[in-house]
Amino acid sequence: MEWLSGKDPHTISTQIYSMLWDYALFCTVNELRRIATENPEKGVGFNGPVMRLFDAGFATTQATAIRRLIEKPKDSPKLAVISLRSILKDIKKKIDLITRENYVCYDGLPYDYEAVRNEWQSELIKNDKGIPAGNLPTDGPKAWSVSRLVHKNFDRLSQVDFKNRKRNDLIKSELIEYLEGQIEKCEDIKKYVDKFIAHAAAPENRLELTENQKAITLERLETCHKIIYQVASFISGQFLWESTLGGLPVSQNDHLANLEKSWLIPKNLEKSRQKWNDFAKEVSEWDSTSLWPPGFKGD
Repeated sequence: MEWLSGKDPHTISTQIYSMLWDYALFCTVNELRRIATENPEKGVGFNGPVMRLFDAGFATTQATAIRRLIEKPKDSPKLAVISLRSILKDIKKKIDLITRENYVCYDGLPYDYEAVRNEWQSELIKNDKGIPAGNLPTDGPKAWSVSRLVHKNFDRLSQVDFKNRKRNDLIKSELIEYLEGQIEKCEDIKKYVDKFIAHAAAPENRLELTENQKAITLERLETCHKIIYQVASFISGQFLWESTLGGLPVSQNDHLANLEKSWLIPKNLEKSRQKWNDFAKEVSEWDSTSLWPPGFKGD
């Protein structure tokens, strides 16, 4: 749970929220760009080079976010990463600890909820109409209704009929393998990052790439978003019986404020041109002849 939604800045939930927030923001601005293209209006436009920077930055951060979230765990502790595959490997490695009894009772819930329910019902006080009434405990050794829900969830995880429940029932390993198979569907994005973002792969190292591994699209990104979100929520909600991720973050401010405003007034356009020219001049002065080590003799 610490890796899923703890306080570390690299938790799974933090990574996913940031990825989805940026995606939603990009799609919002991209929609405005589409409208401006299809229905041109005076005073509305998008600067081409700036939009290229916007697109490139978006593609890079989205693809690398997906790659981080699906990264395979390393054997060395010094190379440990917080990813969905790392969490699944950890669960798989310690699967024998997640027995039905531990799963149901680890935080104080009763294992035999029927006996507790019968005791609870016998202690109910009847109201003036003769109908038993009382509070239903939601935690601790008397929370029989919650225990029943947890048992039912573990029935599904273990694929054991409720009539055949045993304290040492275990989660089906096929379930973990299925989740790993879902994550595998994002491997094309990982390959793209490896060849085009994290590394400048040489031509001979790109020969066998598929079309999906040579480029990314909004559709492919969204497919991976859904897989990652669902797998993380399943681990948190079903495997660990905690809360799911909870959807797209809600801004505490108006995150679309000032979109209707221009970037500058016409008289300041020349200042932006001057800034560009100043940097161009600086680059032109990066003369390679000044890079010779001290003491090197030449003509």
